[in-house]
Amino acid sequence: MKAHRSSWRVAPSFIFVATLLTGCGDDSGPNGTTPTVTITVPIIVRPDGGNVDDQPELVVANVTVSNGSTPTYSFQVATDANFANIVAQVSGVAQDPSGQTSWEVRVKLGGREHFWRARASAGGTDGPFSAVARFRVDKNVVEPGGREVLFDPLTDGMTRATNRGGGRLTPQGWQVLSRFDFLRYEVRPLSAGWVEWQMTGLKPENNALNQYMVLGMWDPTAGAYRDNPFRVHVQKLHPPHNTPFVRLRWLSHGDVFEEGANYLRWDPEQTYTWLLEWGPFGEDSVFAFLYLDGRELIRLEYDRPYTPARHYIELGIAARQESIVDAVYSNLRIGEK
Repeated sequence: MKAHRSSWRVAPSFIFVATLLTGCGDDSGPNGTTPTVTITVPIIVRPDGGNVDDQPELVVANVTVSNGSTPTYSFQVATDANFANIVAQVSGVAQDPSGQTSWEVRVKLGGREHFWRARASAGGTDGPFSAVARFRVDKNVVEPGGREVLFDPLTDGMTRATNRGGGRLTPQGWQVLSRFDFLRYEVRPLSAGWVEWQMTGLKPENNALNQYMVLGMWDPTAGAYRDNPFRVHVQKLHPPHNTPFVRLRWLSHGDVFEEGANYLRWDPEQTYTWLLEWGPFGEDSVFAFLYLDGRELIRLEYDRPYTPARHYIELGIAARQESIVDAVYSNLRIGEK
């Protein structure tokens, strides 16, 4: 009898097994019982998060098979967590006696987030799939230093935002449905830190001229956003706006600084990785950098450190009501340098 194939997402404290009925009639075991084969769930070793090259090595811890036979392994890579769009897969990978079995992806993956899983097979039985892991393919992404203080994938139907104004959580991320939508995160004040996030759905021209705000930071104890002395925002504009079309505006202690870049080659199907990094660089200089897919887009020098009493970071900005409709945010990371 062929085993029923299924997949589960499992917590580390539980073990699930696949069972195959292997006998009947005279082949039954003592006392009329039927021998079975059970296979444990593979445990993901790496990668699980982070950036990898376009042909990564996928590694799982070896499973246990109840009858002592040696299993083989199957691996799947997809662009969605439900594995509706599988872009690479293999079966029959021999178990490595070292205790971990790996497979190197044979095709070059595109620059975006991917999901992967594995399972083992033995004696005609397919074991259960592992938990789903993720990674990002982008050789050029700048990895900020320091400690990560918050991560919100936004692809699991939940958000760690402290305040949410509209939008829709999808398997691809948080989607902006109106220019009023925003997500707000409050972190402890970071005078030297970074924010990294990914976006899809960005077009050469936004849906309307009043939709262009990507991200903002401010101090709610220092007054309303538009008059705030600790005010930061990233804008993505398009003609007929005046150049530059990507802008970083930085206010620290009320001092105003602004720089920009003329980038318009947006593709709504592409995943873009943004990184905003700020703080002292060297003994005397205080800078903010904006990177797009690992390329330095904007460099801005400001006079006094960014020291808000409370620190809001927002995708879209509630007070501005200028969020980019159809944009999808995912994999928000906030860190301290």
